[in-house]
Amino acid sequence: MSVITISRQFGAGGMTLGERLSKRLCYRYVNEDMIREVAKKVKVSSDHVRAFEKAAGTRLMKFLDKIVSRDFIDRLISEKYGYMDEKGYVDVVRSIIQELYEQGDMVIIGRGSQYILKGCENTWHILLVGDLEHRIRFIADKYQLTDNEAQKAIKRADQIRGHFLDLFSVQGSHDDPLSYDMVLNMRTVSMEKAEELIVELISE
Repeated sequence: MSVITISRQFGAGGMTLGERLSKRLCYRYVNEDMIREVAKKVKVSSDHVRAFEKAAGTRLMKFLDKIVSRDFIDRLISEKYGYMDEKGYVDVVRSIIQELYEQGDMVIIGRGSQYILKGCENTWHILLVGDLEHRIRFIADKYQLTDNEAQKAIKRADQIRGHFLDLFSVQGSHDDPLSYDMVLNMRTVSMEKAEELIVELISE
């Protein structure tokens, strides 16, 4: 049983590749599932987890969503829901990812999984990158945005990703190739080729 973690620069196609791999390998695809699991463990709503992740810089924002302020997050304590701060969030995500690792046969998108499962057997860490031009084109086409809108979204998403990964590791370059088993430049590697390369890697 293997676990594949996919870290990606925004616009490099990580979720698309993750979905393809999960179907090809009959693995569980873990992305939105993580939000529901965090909500269950911390006893907050899934909407609150999404809001927290945006405000804490821990989830790539969806386009056209309103940015939720930190003040809003600080007011999430109520009789109906629990409370979630950065440490609590990180602890819960760690425990969930470790549980998923024990189950095996998973494709996990982001959320610091490459750090949490570092050194674990039968785990493969993949990083997808792309130059700015390629990422702008990918996002503009996928979400029907102008190039200018896509570039702004990428800039913001890169900031969010950096802040998020800082919660799980020492601050520094999160795209250091030595942290991954395979780094793919999606400008020159097609989605089909990337899929084949990863399947071959985990089959060795």
